Amino acid sequence: MNEIVPSDRLVRYGMTGISGTVVGVGLLFLSGFAGAGLSIAGLVVGGGLTAFGLSASSKAANKDDRAGGMVTAGAGALTVVASLPLIGGLAGGLMSLAGFGLLGYGGYSLFKFIKGLRARR
Repeated sequence: MNEIVPSDRLVRYGMTGISGTVVGVGLLFLSGFAGAGLSIAGLVVGGGLTAFGLSASSKAANKDDRAGGMVTAGAGALTVVASLPLIGGLAGGLMSLAGFGLLGYGGYSLFKFIKGLRARR
């Protein structure tokens, strides 16, 4: 029989699973925008994300919101770099690898979340 998982750990599994999955899909989406070679769409989307992330980080009221803004700015900057012809292939590959890794981690956390919910029945 499964042990009952404490509520705080169950919440952490759920939030980690959802955020890991969403961010993984987002990174894969952004690496698709970057494409191979010089991608104008990747430059525009990456520049917009960078500006949005820096703006959100500078106006944030607490530490977590500042961190979220900086992560968004970092993803935008990585998209811009991945859109450049010379080093874009390496950055695009890292974005895809990170996206798949986050999808796997998010899926594993969601599995633990569902398993913990079922143990509460």
